[in-house]
Parts: sequence; C-alpha cells; structure tokens
Amino acid sequence: MRKMKVAVFGATGVQGHPVLDAALEAGHQVRAVSRDPDSAEERLPGRVEKVYGDYADRDSLVDALDGVEALFFHLPMLPSEAGDAVDNLLEAAHRQGVERIVFSTGAWCGKGMPDIALVDGLRRVSAQVLDSGIDAVVLRPTLYLANLVWPHLLRELRETGRLSYPPLDHHRRISWTATEDQGAIAAACLHADVVGQTLDIASPEPVTGPELCRLLAGVFDREIHFAPETIEEFSNTMTSLSGSAEMGRQIADFYAAIDELPPKGMIVDASRLADQLGVKLTPVSRWVKRRLGRLLDLYG
Repeated sequence: MRKMKVAVFGATGVQGHPVLDAALEAGHQVRAVSRDPDSAEERLPGRVEKVYGDYADRDSLVDALDGVEALFFHLPMLPSEAGDAVDNLLEAAHRQGVERIVFSTGAWCGKGMPDIALVDGLRRVSAQVLDSGIDAVVLRPTLYLANLVWPHLLRELRETGRLSYPPLDHHRRISWTATEDQGAIAAACLHADVVGQTLDIASPEPVTGPELCRLLAGVFDREIHFAPETIEEFSNTMTSLSGSAEMGRQIADFYAAIDELPPKGMIVDASRLADQLGVKLTPVSRWVKRRLGRLLDLYG
C-alpha cells in the first residue's frame, strides 16, 4: 500500500479523529486542518502536522493542501449552508493536485429516504464531490453510536435510567455506526479500488431502542428504559445544543423521515464492504460494553 500525505478536516472532532488515528496506523503522514491549530496542537499527537484552514477562506485551504495527496472531510454545517465551503475546498484540492477525496455525509441519505431538506442537501453535496474531477468516494453512515455520549443523555441515563434518544418508534430496528469503524473504512478508501462509489456503512448488529437499553443497562449497572422524545421535543433539544433553530428543525425532520421508512429501511449490512476493504467492524454490543464502558471509566 502506498503511503500518502493525508489531510484530515475536523481532526479533533468525533468524526475526524478516528480517521486521523486509522490513517496514522496505516503509516500515512497526517496533516490536521483546523481553524484553531493551537487547540489541535494540544489535543493531537506530536507526529501530526497542524495547519490553519477555514472553509470560508479559499486561500487558506490552498495553503493547507500544499503537498497533500488525499483528504477526508465532512460538513461542519448544514448542507444548505455549505455551497461556498465545498466549492472552496474542491477548488483548493484541484489547485494542489489532490488525488483522492473521501467525504462522509455524516447522516444517512440512502435510497428510500424521503426528500427532505437535510437529505436533499447531502445528496447534492455528494454529487458535487463525485463530479469534481478528482477521484472521490462518499461514505453514508447510519446513526452514530457516539451520539449516546451527549452529556444530557448520559445525565438522564445515570440519574433516571431513561434513554430518550433516538426519537424513533420502539419497534424500529436500525443500524448504527461506530465512528471508529467509519475511521477505518475512510482510511482504507484512501487507496482502495472504490473511486466514484457511494458506500453505505454501518456497524454490525442492528437493534431497537429497548434492545439498546438492555445493552446499556450492563454498562450503567441499572435498569434502563426507552422513553424517546417526541419529534417536537427533540427539535427543541437539538436547537438548544446547536444554537440554531433551523439546524434543530432539519435534524428533527431527518429522524421523523427515518420512522417513515419500511421496517428494514435503515438496516445496512456492510460486511461485504468490510471484507473487501480488510476492515474489522465493531458490533453494537461490543462497542457499548468496551468503548462506552471505557469512556465512562475515563471521564465518569
């Protein structure tokens, strides 16, 4: 496998950090692109190069991608607000001769999802990346297991034994995605023969809300019951967390759309893809027991 210089956007965040880790493990040189490289310096390994880059500043992106052969990015904003940002990044990538792009939609916009604002926007950006003239791969993850460590959810789980997320029907069985699995898949896609493809990714073991609660009970050492918020309540929660009523509404609409899918509409089997890429995926039960359990041990 050819070793490359890889730029990772959002490398200190939930999505980007696992990509950075996987790229380092594969032997690539990694450059973290951030609007706050001083913060990245404090949080990332010394062997990672930290540079300034802002989606709103095309010249900064050109500088950040100097010598870079491949990059990973996701949207730190709503897709409806990302037009200039994606244009700037793709133009900078062209100027610097970037050979491959791996883009994560960060939310599932697969076949069958209703035509709502968030889904349409992610599909539009995905097409923009694939049509850029640069070899590109799009990853479409399902719901992130990392969402379970939102502080307000952890507080509810500890204090009341309630899981209020996701805001879906009790019987809705869905696939989840470990960001660590996404990181490994993204790193593999830097060199794999998957150019031009849109890949639905997920971790093994789809579960319902009550089944997830039974897994969580073993970590929190107490009974956990599934009492999901209504879509309206969830919209208010997302508005409070994001500071944007529009973001809160679009995210809530996305979850409402999931509940409109057929019973198996958000079940993704990524085992063949994992075999193709040589990636070992993490079952949900193992992630809850090991990853979530370790995070709680470390941070309380």
